[in-house]
Parts: sequence; C-alpha cells; structure tokens
Amino acid sequence: MTVLLRGFRRYWRSQSGATATEFALVCFPLLLLVLGIIEFGRALYVQNDLSYAADIAARKVLIGQIARDAPDSEAQAKLESAVRDNFDSGDRLLLQISVAKEMVDGIPFRVLSVRYPFTFFIPGLAEGPISLELSRRIPIG
Repeated sequence: MTVLLRGFRRYWRSQSGATATEFALVCFPLLLLVLGIIEFGRALYVQNDLSYAADIAARKVLIGQIARDAPDSEAQAKLESAVRDNFDSGDRLLLQISVAKEMVDGIPFRVLSVRYPFTFFIPGLAEGPISLELSRRIPIG
C-alpha cells in the first residue's frame, strides 16, 4: 500500500506534460477568437464591396449613363447589371436586387435595394446564411 501511495504522490507532483495541458486549455478559445475575428472581417469586406457596387450603379444614373427617365423595367435591368458587374466578393447570382420608385417631399427617387445571403466558412457560427442588406436612394427628377 505504501508503494502505491508513493507512486501516486510522485505522479501527482510531476510537472511533465503540464505545458501541453495548459496549451490545450488555452489553444481552443484562442483559436475560436481568431477565427471569429477573421469571419467578422470577411463579412465587413463583403458588405463594403456590396456598398461599392450599389454606389457605382447609383453614380451611373447620376452622370447619365443610365437614363433617369428610362422605363422601370429597362432601368431595373441596367441597375442590376451595374451592381452585378461591380460585385466581386461572392457569387453574383445570389444577389437579390430590387428597384422601386418613391416620392419624398415631391421629389421622385429610385430606391435600389440589394440583399446578399452571406454564409460563414466556419460551421456553427450561425444557423444559416445571414442577410447583408443595403439601399440607395437615387434622385430621378
């Protein structure tokens, strides 16, 4: 019994493997934090690129490359094409683009709304894709 007790004390006080155990305890939360930061940065990058594409489409209307008084279907097709051509951060076919008319204080506007389903590379961060959305109000009158 004393031999067993001495062996147990020796293993209890032993420091071999302590560094590996501490690393294993610290590595997992640190890795999750780093991967979370990377995914958040990627989402911001896609949102910024989406905003850039919508701004380019709105600018084309303002400088006259897309006629302000064009019929709704033609204007929508040209705006959709401009947004899709300038979006480089994901699948352009997943973009959901809508164009509507709106009056604000007697001034007519076209409202360009863009939605993109953003999916994370790391499973388990969200149950499904999150929707990145934005809109631009373009004066047409």
